[in-house]
Amino acid sequence: MDVHPQRSLKATPSAALLLLMASAVLAGFGIVMLFFGATFLQDARLLAEVPEALWALLCGLPLSEAMVAPVLFVAGSVAVLLALGVIVTRGFRWTFAMLLLGGAAFSALAGYVLGESNRTSIGASPTVMWVEPPRPMPDFTLLNQHGFPMRLSDFHGKVVVLFFGYTNCPDVCPLSMSDMRQLKMALGQDASQVAFVFISVDGERDTPEVLRRYVKVFDPDFYGLTGDERTIRQVALEYGAKFRLNKAQSADPNRYTVDHTAYTYVLDAAGRWRAMWGLSTPPEDAAQVVRTLLRERR
Repeated sequence: MDVHPQRSLKATPSAALLLLMASAVLAGFGIVMLFFGATFLQDARLLAEVPEALWALLCGLPLSEAMVAPVLFVAGSVAVLLALGVIVTRGFRWTFAMLLLGGAAFSALAGYVLGESNRTSIGASPTVMWVEPPRPMPDFTLLNQHGFPMRLSDFHGKVVVLFFGYTNCPDVCPLSMSDMRQLKMALGQDASQVAFVFISVDGERDTPEVLRRYVKVFDPDFYGLTGDERTIRQVALEYGAKFRLNKAQSADPNRYTVDHTAYTYVLDAAGRWRAMWGLSTPPEDAAQVVRTLLRERR
């Protein structure tokens, strides 16, 4: 009659040990992910884009390289919290919980410090610069993210916020696109009178379909434009923007970086170049520039 209770008593320590081992594995995974995520995370603002990136991934769209580090950081944080939940709810010693929190914090801090040199090199850019006198910009035709020709003149009557980049960019481009998304949010209803445009400087890899997936992660209303290298160079030159494809430095012809100008350009409703700003410009300052141009239109 005492057989079952004895089995139950013996099973309890085994179950507790299994739970402890599972939480340890989960905690180890989380700490490692936090380290790598913090090391390669270019800006904390990209963490806000993780839900959209994960949703796109669930919908069958590939995860862009720029969003790998933010996803790793969030995955690590979730794993650590789950492990902490197991430790606390199952009555394990609080020492384990303190060790886990300390290890996670140290891992994230160590990764952040290790990657700080790269973040610093990306960091500061001049803020808003006005173009005086306003410069009328020549029309151009590129392919949009749906594969149809689109001209700059198609945006006539709207303020245009324009950025040159490429979808495989690991740092500047996703940060600039995130800034553009925050700018749109800061504008509120005024955003309907603004065209947000991303022009790829890597037309060979950035096909319309690739662009469609990329801009959709940040905002489905954004425009993505691409074309052949010669045409894009001509367009970029008008804005003083430059880029260089680093194919010679890459062993894989399909995996290379692109050095490019990291400014955002603003055109008024008449198609004149009016202002530009760098990566560090606060969305509120950018919104003030756009609203100034919108008031002129009225």
